[in-house]
Amino acid sequence: MNKLKKDLLSDKSTAIFLEQIAGPMAINVIKLFNNDGLSPEEISKKLNEKITVVRSTLNSLHFRGIACYKKQRNENNLYEFIWEIKYKKIVDVLLLQEIKKFKKLEYELTQKEGHDYFFCPKKCNVEVIFEVAAAYNFKCPNCSANLEILNSKNKINKLKREKNIIEKNIKKLEELLEKINDNTSGYHCE
Repeated sequence: MNKLKKDLLSDKSTAIFLEQIAGPMAINVIKLFNNDGLSPEEISKKLNEKITVVRSTLNSLHFRGIACYKKQRNENNLYEFIWEIKYKKIVDVLLLQEIKKFKKLEYELTQKEGHDYFFCPKKCNVEVIFEVAAAYNFKCPNCSANLEILNSKNKINKLKREKNIIEKNIKKLEELLEKINDNTSGYHCE
């Protein structure tokens, strides 16, 4: 496995993402792949894991287009499935996820910068814009305590920092996407 793939798999957000979509074995299964396809049986032996767990992980990765398979006959003339990983697809899906987060943060930032917010001091988790607070006569709809104006500067600064981090991640993923070359011809990926 080359350096780009190692960097990708050692990234914490990649590991979290793969675990979310394919379970706790996903990262270990993917790390086994070099440039050769593997059968579920080979993966099972190398990881000392049940074959059903390996197949389930591969199927979950296949659902996202990350794991691809081809059918071939073995020496006993039986069909066996050989799997391969599309690293470019991992980056592609991560990139889409980061872009969604970025757009959501941009929207939230626009909302915070353009409105005055009020909150309940009694920890009701109520946070409303001025118009809604006025409709409730500046009383909390849950506990009737007086709503207080929220100092949005800290929240806005936090959102801007998060936005910058995500922006850097997007650039890093876009650069990585251009560098990774997957050769999965002959495999069923989607």
